[in-house]
Amino acid sequence: MSKKEQIAKIKILAVFKSFLWCVVILLFPIMSGTLSAILSLNTIQTLFLQGMFMVFALIPPVVLVLIGKWNLKEIVFPHFDFQGCISALYFIPLLMIFVPPALKGFYIKSPVYVFGSLFLYLFVGITEEVYFRGIIPKYLKECFSEKEIILLSSFVFAIGHIASAFSCNSVFEVILSVFNAFIFGWVAIETVILSKNIIPVILIHFFFDFETKIVVMKESELLIAETVRGALMLIMAIWLAVVIKKEKEKQVKEILK
Repeated sequence: MSKKEQIAKIKILAVFKSFLWCVVILLFPIMSGTLSAILSLNTIQTLFLQGMFMVFALIPPVVLVLIGKWNLKEIVFPHFDFQGCISALYFIPLLMIFVPPALKGFYIKSPVYVFGSLFLYLFVGITEEVYFRGIIPKYLKECFSEKEIILLSSFVFAIGHIASAFSCNSVFEVILSVFNAFIFGWVAIETVILSKNIIPVILIHFFFDFETKIVVMKESELLIAETVRGALMLIMAIWLAVVIKKEKEKQVKEILK
């Protein structure tokens, strides 16, 4: 086997492992949804059940860390990085993505519903970021460039959200949902690269999901808001790509001095 073939094989294996972990995390919401239907659970009970299954989804990576197969830093788990904290200032404009759905305010169904939603989407944020911005890039960075990692990890994240997208009412909504997932994945991995910390993107992911569950907008209004939000995320993704490029150029200049 030639060196070129060996590299191609390594890359295919890395992509395969990435999709494998994508499948692993998808199994948990599928199992919780199936169990909820079998037990005929109400909305509140389903929220807590889904939240518990997202907690369970953290077991595989935790076990691999505990037995020494992985290191916490390998999956970009939070660690204090002063420069990373300074880089977090780049993400302040990202807060604009929370504005469109919130224009008409929020509706609180009940304290229990809010608590259940907080519980679910907190662990959705933690678990999905550990998988999609920690584990999957861990495999991809072994043989892909930074730009390729951003593209591939965003693509895997979008693929992981196709199933939920098909609960939408129209083809446009499906396309918008998958597109927004891809762009969010793009922004999220850039956030991790810049901050060297997974906490900022966990918080963004958590509030991003939770907000859409308590807005008062009608379905058509929310669709428009999601379209605007997707456009804002695209602008942010491009801007952060420029920031990352400048940061790399700055590092190279410092090395050459």
